[in-house]
Amino acid sequence: MALSEVLKALLKSQGLTDEEIAAYEKELEDKAKSKETTPKKSGTYVSTQTSARIPDDLALASKINASFKKFYGRDASQTELEALLPELRKQYTSKDGKSKTTVKTVYKNGQLVSTDYLTAEGIDPTDWVDEKIKQQVLTGNQPVNTLNIPAGPAGDYFVKLKNFAGNNGIRLSDDAATAYANQIVGQAISEDTVLNTIRESAATAFPSLAEKIKNGINLKTLADPYIQSMSDILEIPASSVDLFDPNIRSALSYTMKDGSVGTKSIYDFERELRKDSRWQYTEKARKEVAGATMQVLRDFGLQG
Repeated sequence: MALSEVLKALLKSQGLTDEEIAAYEKELEDKAKSKETTPKKSGTYVSTQTSARIPDDLALASKINASFKKFYGRDASQTELEALLPELRKQYTSKDGKSKTTVKTVYKNGQLVSTDYLTAEGIDPTDWVDEKIKQQVLTGNQPVNTLNIPAGPAGDYFVKLKNFAGNNGIRLSDDAATAYANQIVGQAISEDTVLNTIRESAATAFPSLAEKIKNGINLKTLADPYIQSMSDILEIPASSVDLFDPNIRSALSYTMKDGSVGTKSIYDFERELRKDSRWQYTEKARKEVAGATMQVLRDFGLQG
């Protein structure tokens, strides 16, 4: 590393000879070359230190709010913050009662990747708060709206589970849907576990369709031909026909002549629908009656 003339002059003013300055210049050059040829530490490695300085309340409150948004879909209330902040602060106290923050720095190939300020015991404060909130969720400790739907993510699961159950011919109570939703959000069970449990109930209720239901086909999809036939014959909107209609349920779980359970043929299903009291008020029924009347008149020679 070559020294500037200004720096050489400064060194000379301090009493260094030309030979000493040249030697110093060569030493700097050697160090620069050594630094350039020394490879950076490869891979990922972690450095951990401690500090007596702990995060301020604003930083801790942001951790609490992040967890509340994850589990409740909102920030913590002032009351909730006042309850959790002192507990979270305590996590930054060492066993000897002193303030302590564990500073964890992660490097990759010599470059700083992240710096985390953990508790005295080296726990991520987000994980600590998450665990506290999960326990609250699992106890069902959250408000519900006028439709009895829980607030936040649990409410989203509540609606999804109710709809899924309805589309598989299963009536899921609000209490059961709320309990399932809270367990999913609280990470006690998975969403797939609940959905599979509902599918198993549907498979039991409709044994002839059990295999298809278990393989992921919703009962409503399997029932669609019957729903469309009922809509057409009784001249009612298909959207008004659900899986709890007695005609649909009977068709999907029909006792055959040999005693086995199967599905009713579309032909038999439509023929029986014409015996429904609603059929006589349809346009199709009026046309059939009019046609039959005309035929009788023709048979008697009263209509040309």
